[in-house]
Amino acid sequence: MVAFGDEAKTKYQELVKLKNHRNWYLFERFKMALFTRDGPLDKDMVIEDILGKKMEAIEIFSHAIRFIKTEVMNTLTDKKQMADMGDFGISSETDVHWVLTVPAIWNDLSKKFMRDAATKAGIPDDLLTLALEPEAASLYCKEQLGVSHLPAGQRYMVLDLGGGTADITAHEVNPNGTLSEIYQPTGGNFGGTNVDNKFINTLVQILGAPLFQKFKQDFMDEYLEFMQNFEIKKRNFDSTERITIRFPVQLREKYEEEVGETVESSLGQKPFAKQLEFKNDKLIISVDMVKSFFDEPLERIIKIVEDVVENVKPINHILLVGGFSESPFLQSVLRNKFGKMVIIPQEPSLAVLHGAVMYGHKPLAIAARVCKYTYGIARLMKFKPHHPQNKKIQIDGTDYCDAIFNKHIEIGTKISEADAENVTAHEYFPSSSVMKQAVLEIYASPKKNPKFVDEDGCQFVGLIKMDIDPEGDIFSKLLVKLMFGGTELRIQVTDVKHNTVTNACVDFLG
Repeated sequence: MVAFGDEAKTKYQELVKLKNHRNWYLFERFKMALFTRDGPLDKDMVIEDILGKKMEAIEIFSHAIRFIKTEVMNTLTDKKQMADMGDFGISSETDVHWVLTVPAIWNDLSKKFMRDAATKAGIPDDLLTLALEPEAASLYCKEQLGVSHLPAGQRYMVLDLGGGTADITAHEVNPNGTLSEIYQPTGGNFGGTNVDNKFINTLVQILGAPLFQKFKQDFMDEYLEFMQNFEIKKRNFDSTERITIRFPVQLREKYEEEVGETVESSLGQKPFAKQLEFKNDKLIISVDMVKSFFDEPLERIIKIVEDVVENVKPINHILLVGGFSESPFLQSVLRNKFGKMVIIPQEPSLAVLHGAVMYGHKPLAIAARVCKYTYGIARLMKFKPHHPQNKKIQIDGTDYCDAIFNKHIEIGTKISEADAENVTAHEYFPSSSVMKQAVLEIYASPKKNPKFVDEDGCQFVGLIKMDIDPEGDIFSKLLVKLMFGGTELRIQVTDVKHNTVTNACVDFLG
């Protein structure tokens, strides 16, 4: 890996000009690959680069984390550079504790994937903390706004609006200054890149998907410049003026060569012809059309904010953070809708970064969290008349009901990290007298009281594997705690027969 962020795009454009880019990979928005609502997350999943070339996701994430880690360590171990900043630097990598931020709406599998990628990148597991992005932003906002805006008892919502996702959480300020979550994290894949996608879809309607894809493949330098120009216009759009972008010469020529008519002629046949204008080498987009590019993400953001406000009344403030929140148009729409509740802190796009450092120093600053799923473990029970016949299985001559959801914690439950270990332990026994390993399957459900682990919406989270006494004792009891309150699920297993307590490793990715 040679570059990250804006520098990566710049280097790739240089390679394109030298016609040497096909030997390199440029990955954009790859973090979105880990956002999954219902489906399983494959640890061998691959991601396509800008040209459609594939690479394993774990390699991409670990390369990115390793690159950042190396840059940070080079700075921290450069004594002259650190002295210039008034610091003495560090002497060992073990002096650094790393905080890696993830969306709060990610599931447990995605968080585990990120932790595995960090480990692969050379960050020791015990020196790594995962911080939830809207929580980190919340800490920064609270510190910046101060007691005058956010005294004890104030309840506010944080909208972390990034490129890929909108990540939303709600907090209440406790008397001791810590924060408690008052509603489970919510949001979805309706960040700023939805605006880009709507723009591209409009062009595809005019030019056709095959031709636009061919333009992207054959004239990557023009494509990248075109999209960068749109990104700049999108960021500055304030709903008062239409936007003008240079239209790629090669795209125009390729279209006229293959279709046999001008772009202007084709545009005249489209229902949105009056919203777009081609003038010389410029594409001019009307105010109404640019607004329409924002429609879907804004509608979904507003709907979720209204739902949260309704569920956790009263909400005193709505804080906007993240890159997409810097859009003047988005700000004006949300202010028109929610009035003076909307507050935009200084440097909203850096709120998560600043807050992550604060969280690394004070992880208990988030005193309590709300469980966003009902969690449980699949178990067998002796078959009863009311059990479904299709769940009946037989083991050692005894009939059992399979796939019962044994609930450990219910969605919406508020738990403090300090009390995480005080949850009730559930008993599990071997189902066979010859078992040498207990395998417990963890599931999560959006329902309050799921009955079976194969119900709609129920998703497999991971496995707990524990060696057990091979002496044929079917009463070799295990006590299992699923512990919440932090940013990651923890599991504690007690082997009663041998009086051992283990913080179990969970195979989240199968």
